Amino acid sequence: MEEEVKDQTIENQNPTSKKDAFMQRFSEKYPDLKPDDEESLYGKISEDYDRFDKSDQSQKQLGDLLASDPRSAEFLMIMRKGGNPVEFLIEQYGDDFREALNDEGKAKELADAFSKYTEKQTQNRELQSKAEENMQKMIDDLDAAQKEGNFADEDATSAYEYLYGDGGLLDRIITNEITKEDWLMLMKASKYDNMMKENEAKIAEAKTEGEIAGRNANIDDKKKKRTRVEGMPTTLASAGGSTNEGKPKNATLAALDKIQKKSVWD
Repeated sequence: MEEEVKDQTIENQNPTSKKDAFMQRFSEKYPDLKPDDEESLYGKISEDYDRFDKSDQSQKQLGDLLASDPRSAEFLMIMRKGGNPVEFLIEQYGDDFREALNDEGKAKELADAFSKYTEKQTQNRELQSKAEENMQKMIDDLDAAQKEGNFADEDATSAYEYLYGDGGLLDRIITNEITKEDWLMLMKASKYDNMMKENEAKIAEAKTEGEIAGRNANIDDKKKKRTRVEGMPTTLASAGGSTNEGKPKNATLAALDKIQKKSVWD
């Protein structure tokens, strides 16, 4: 008991200032933000105020709606408690439903609305099915990207939570709360992606040019070899060929040469 009183006395002697309390809460919400970076600090405060203003505006619109028709508030309560909304609507708007069913024009509007509902439900089921089918591939691609980039498990988890976590990028896209940091990250990623594509194109181009240069060099080499063979002296070019020079003459052929006064070979 004495220790508790002593602690309270110390706290009273060293009260936390409003500024320190605010900065402590702010740093807990945005741990990566540096307090001495005033531009980033006031920019983040401004973004928070924008969200507060939007939230206040939405609450005001909802309050005006509930005030204009108390049945709206009752309907929300039924939904929150898991009641039957259709039953409540019939109880509250029975005459409107009867009039719509008996009126040909309004009946058509109801039929069109139901058709839109059915189409939307079909699309939702297709999207849900597609999302479930792609889930495993998405996880596999995340693992592959982690291995290819040599990233730690913490990096992969952080990337996943940035996109799919509560208040993550996808949630902020739905509510149009994309921040400056989000845009910077997306633009940097896009720039990096374009740079990688340009590098891949340059590598492919250099590879093609190398293959062409190699083929041309091979053709030039063959031409040079052919030119050397064709330019050789006759004695060398005919080396190893069939010839009568240096062979002993046949006596019968020699006699015929004398009679005909010319070589039998002519």
